[in-house]
Amino acid sequence: MIIMQLTQKIRIFPDREQQTLLWILSEKCRLIYNFALSERRKAYSNGTKGINYYKQQNDLPEIKKKYPEYAWVYSHALQYTLRMLNAEYSSFFALNKKGDKGARPPHFKSKDNFSAMVFNHGGFKVEEGFISISHKHPSKMPLRFSIPDKFKFDKVVQVNLNMQGDKFYVAVTYEKKEKEYVDNGIYQAFDFSSWS
Repeated sequence: MIIMQLTQKIRIFPDREQQTLLWILSEKCRLIYNFALSERRKAYSNGTKGINYYKQQNDLPEIKKKYPEYAWVYSHALQYTLRMLNAEYSSFFALNKKGDKGARPPHFKSKDNFSAMVFNHGGFKVEEGFISISHKHPSKMPLRFSIPDKFKFDKVVQVNLNMQGDKFYVAVTYEKKEKEYVDNGIYQAFDFSSWS
């Protein structure tokens, strides 16, 4: 049995209060990204080594102690934000090494843009007809959204919550089992040389 990972993009319809909460949580991810980027830029200009994904991820508990509002966001979503920054830096360095003149380092995220939240080790629940996102905001408002019944998932491994234009979406990545190819002994041949 072959296991493939597929992603399905689904529009969700948060009400006004849920939208406000989603923006609040997204803002924490944006600020963590910008803080980590600023720290890396300063380290680069000072010649400081050791400012990498692992160091910044390990700093998250201390940041949450100092600024408790960052604990509103599920931990793995913040970690994934740092992982995205790390991937962008890795891509920039790889392109730069190949001599790509158009390669640009990561830039700061604008407050006007919704910062995607990725949940890849929990922080979400997918059940028939609904998807729920975990958070620890004091409002305790449920982030539970209906999804069409046609979407059936075997094993969900990641949920990406984002916004495009004025619409909210979840991209659900799931595992699907595919039957292995079995040779049935019947063959069909095509002669492409005869095509005009």
